Amino acid sequence: MAGTLMGKAALPLSYITALKRHAWLASSTFVSVLIGVTAISLAISPRLYETSARLMVGQKEVGLSALGQELSNINNQSPSKAADPVATQAELVQSQQILRGALKRALSEGKIPIEKLPTLEELKTGIKVEIVPATSILEISYTHSDPKIAADLLNQIAKLVIAENTKLIRAEATSLRNFLEEQIPEQKQRLQKAEQAERRYRETYSFVASNIQTEGLIESLSSLENQERQLRAQLQEARKQESSLQQVVGANTPTGAYIVNRIGQDEQIKELNKQITATEVAIASARTRWTDQHPEVLALAQKRDELRSLYNQQISQIIPANQTVDSNDIAANQLSQDLISRYILVESERKGLEDKLKVVQRDIEGLRSRVAKIPYSQQSLVALTREREKAEKALKTLDDKLEEARITEGQILSNIRIVGEAEIPLAPVSPKPLVIFVLSTVVGIIAAGLLVLLLELMQSKLRDAEEVEAWLDTPVLGVLPKLNPKTFNLAALDSLLDNPEYVEPYRMLLKTLESLGKEQSKIIIVSSVAFGEGKSSVALHLAAVAGILSRRTLIVSADLQHPVYHNLLNVPAYPGLTEVVTDNLPLLDLVQPTSIPNLSVLPSGRIPSRPSTIIEKMSMDRILEEAAQHYDYVIVDASPISSNADAATLSQSADGVILVVKPNSTSKDAAFRAISNLQKSGSTLLGVVINETVLPVEKELAVLTPVDEHQQLPPAKSFFSGSIVKNTSNSIH
Repeated sequence: MAGTLMGKAALPLSYITALKRHAWLASSTFVSVLIGVTAISLAISPRLYETSARLMVGQKEVGLSALGQELSNINNQSPSKAADPVATQAELVQSQQILRGALKRALSEGKIPIEKLPTLEELKTGIKVEIVPATSILEISYTHSDPKIAADLLNQIAKLVIAENTKLIRAEATSLRNFLEEQIPEQKQRLQKAEQAERRYRETYSFVASNIQTEGLIESLSSLENQERQLRAQLQEARKQESSLQQVVGANTPTGAYIVNRIGQDEQIKELNKQITATEVAIASARTRWTDQHPEVLALAQKRDELRSLYNQQISQIIPANQTVDSNDIAANQLSQDLISRYILVESERKGLEDKLKVVQRDIEGLRSRVAKIPYSQQSLVALTREREKAEKALKTLDDKLEEARITEGQILSNIRIVGEAEIPLAPVSPKPLVIFVLSTVVGIIAAGLLVLLLELMQSKLRDAEEVEAWLDTPVLGVLPKLNPKTFNLAALDSLLDNPEYVEPYRMLLKTLESLGKEQSKIIIVSSVAFGEGKSSVALHLAAVAGILSRRTLIVSADLQHPVYHNLLNVPAYPGLTEVVTDNLPLLDLVQPTSIPNLSVLPSGRIPSRPSTIIEKMSMDRILEEAAQHYDYVIVDASPISSNADAATLSQSADGVILVVKPNSTSKDAAFRAISNLQKSGSTLLGVVINETVLPVEKELAVLTPVDEHQQLPPAKSFFSGSIVKNTSNSIH
């Protein structure tokens, strides 16, 4: 148990109290650490300078050709089809290619000496790239111990990023030019073949010019066929959208979707739906407290049914009589209503496309019928002519694009530009005095706290009630007032009992004891951890206060090593407890009254050579039981627990033990062992009393040697008289 207690009391109970006790030392430590850490940190921390540059991404430059402008515009693709260009450039800035190139340029231009040039890893570590929120601007920052080096390197990086971007645009233009140069000869060959085919056909059928009407019919038919293909593609897309929206909104027809949408927009229906939901929640809550037949539950159920009936009536006024709508399908929110509206619109567009497609198909059939009547030879000529014209148009387009690619290749274009160059910083960003001060403050607080904690852990004495409860894991029954009597006698005790300032703490202790146990504790063992802690003072004053409060109280002087009550109460030391145990003398005959009302004392009697044999007698249990029958309280003053097992033995016949400790005197370890010994013996520990009063006679007896304290007294019979027995009997009965 001692190990458990020590585990629970590893730290002091109140750290604030500990700080108060060591306030001066803790303050000195805090100030010293604060000043020292701050000064050392400022002295050893290197001075670092930070500078930044800004690049705007996605701003195309004006080129001489449309192709150049198109290649320099990186924002012309949607995010779903292309990566974020700003994030891509941010990664490019931190790439090894750019950083290594910047170091080489700075070295080759002689702006930075080689001995001061940072390594690639140092540069990569010091570079930070951030995207300015809601913009296409990159902010590049770099930290270095030399402000000029920081600015030069950052400007080199910005220039390299632009150069790489320009190089990329030129590479794209070159790639396009090479592709066009390969495609143009092939397109020329296709044009030549189309011209030759048309020329041979004309020579074969002797056509000088094409019939204008025939060409018009063919062109109209071609246009209608193109229109038909477009309408089919649009119709297929509309059907896909309709199918997707139909699955989302759950409506089979536009009419049904319209009805659902209209119901969802009706404010009365919305309000009724909210009331039904709230009622359902109330019913569920009521069912957790009552049964289904409870009036409250039935009333809520009836209210829900009425709301549902009114809800259905409102819906029936909107939907046709031959249709029904599930409440789960109603568009109750803006998103559902928008989707249904979109579904109705797509359905209308689909029907319109279908009608338009039918009209176009009818026109195509008519034109085909007319074209079928044209001689086959004329139709073939028109087709050949169209192929030639198409080849000519394609060749012209390729020539134009090739010219634009050549112009773009020769231009210096970039979609990135510098909007803020890096400047040489004037003030360092590190070390930061405020940050160092805050960190030093934290270190100082920790150091002061650890010092206080160390001092507290080194403290081996119990000091106050909070610490006693924390270390001993035992309740404190009371904190008794400090008395400093130079001498003690019955007159001093009477004076004490007339002072409420001294009486009330003992009275509160008595009330606390009365609240313990099943009814009240009648037999109480008062002991201490060691000698000189004032257990006899506590027992005497507690018994005296109980006496003046009309409790018949008996003090049993069971500390046979240090008997004090014959001196404290001015009564004979013997006969007493020893004679009752060894000679079987009547208990009540040896109890002696005192001048304190309702207070009697059983002295220790003669002190045997082996006091523990008296306590271990079987008759002790009978003696204490007999005393409890005649007194409201039997307070037994037992030897300290650290000196012998008397208190543990006596507690077997008592209602509990009060352990007296003296602040700044009682050892923590000794208190642990004392409580552990009591608990191992099965004793009931009522609690701990903190006492600062040690009577002079206790101080004297505490320093006696074993030879002094065990001086033999004369036999009890030589001091026994009938008058004493008579007076004692009268005081009891």
